[in-house]
This record gives sequence, C-alpha cells and structure tokens, in this order.
Amino acid sequence: MPQELALALIFLVSGFTMSFAGFGFALVSVPLLALLLPIKDAVALQFPYCLALFLYQAWHYRAHFSWGPMRPLVLGTALGLAIGTFMLYNLPEAALKRALAGFIAAVVLFNALPAGKAFVARHAQSPWWGRFCGFVSGSFFGAYTIGGPPAALYIMSVSDDALKAKSFLASFFSIQFILMAFVYGAGGMFSWEGLRGSLIYSPAVIAGSALGFWAFAKASNRLYRQVVSLMLMATAIVLWWRA
Repeated sequence: MPQELALALIFLVSGFTMSFAGFGFALVSVPLLALLLPIKDAVALQFPYCLALFLYQAWHYRAHFSWGPMRPLVLGTALGLAIGTFMLYNLPEAALKRALAGFIAAVVLFNALPAGKAFVARHAQSPWWGRFCGFVSGSFFGAYTIGGPPAALYIMSVSDDALKAKSFLASFFSIQFILMAFVYGAGGMFSWEGLRGSLIYSPAVIAGSALGFWAFAKASNRLYRQVVSLMLMATAIVLWWRA
C-alpha cells in the first residue's frame, strides 16, 4: 500500500474516533502514524487537525461549559506539559514508542477492570484525583499530544452529563493545544512545508468526522467502548512490537 494512502486511512479512522467520542484523534493517529514516520513527524503531521477539531467542538458545545471541574486538572497539567515536552525532545524514539504503547494498554485495562472503576468511584471528588489526572494528561500531551484518556477518565467520574463532558474536554484541550503550538513552534517542529503536507489529508479527516457523527447517533455506548478498546489495544501491541 502506498504510504500516502495509508496515511489517509489513518486520518480517516482518527477523524471518525474524534467525532464518535469527543476526543481521541491523537490517541489513534500518533501511534499509527509512528509506524510509518518518526514520532516527531507523526506528532507534527496530525497537530493542526487536533487543534482545529477541538476548537470547533469547544465552540459547538460552549453552552454546556463549566469551569469548576477544570481547576484540579489545570494545576496538574502545567507541570506535566513541561515534563512531556522534555521527553519528546530528549528520549530515544524506541523508548517513546514503548512508553506510548504501555500507556495505551494501561488505560484500556484500567477502564475495563472492576478495580479501576471502584478506584475512580472512591477518589472522584478529591481534588488530588483531578491533579493526578491532569499531570498524567499533560505529560503525555506534551510528549505525543495524547492526553485525552486521563482527562476523560476524570471528567466522566465527576459528571454524568455527556454534553458537559464534551464541552469540558474540548475547552480543556483547546487551551493545551494553543499553548503547545507555541512550544512546538519555538522548538522548530513546525514548517510551512509540513503544514502544506498535512493539509493534503483534510478530505480524509472531514469524511471520517462526518462518518463518526453519523455512527455515534446509531451505535450504543457499550458497542462504542468495546470497538475503541479493542482497536487501541491492537495498536499498542503493534507499536510495541515495531519499536
């Protein structure tokens, strides 16, 4: 399969996941892109789409936004972003890929096990739970622009309202992506040539996003969780093996 077609399919699946879940574009795209590209190039290639999609969702769900739940996450994220950015620029690529694979597998297993659910139920209302999730989210966001699972785990544990959760996640990650755009830009990760190369795949992202919105209206939440968990676990296994 030509690499350009493979990249387009990755962006199609990533756009689908983002629209289906309200987060997860980088969680899907970065591990898969990293199978074909150096991880720094993978992060830079998908970055414009993550920023654009989160900004759109933040605007779309703005009526449901609440600042209160965001406070604990923001405190932990500030330190996490600095550590994650250091990881991206200083650790060997194989170590980064295996850390990413282990993180994805851990998140999937944690969400699937009864002990994980019980832990969240006990500690959901503690501000330290929010700070811890924010730290983990910021660390992996700074390294791979993948911070969705810890933040989603936190907001789902403190709110049962799906619209509020989507508004929170979109606003939270819009802020993170804007900050990281300046950090990555100062580090020389972005270029006009790279941006033009990324925009080639916009039809795939748009098509995947439209399909994701349609599928979300048709599928049950249980089916969604099962499909995404299996896909992520398979990605983690392949990424670890290829590293």
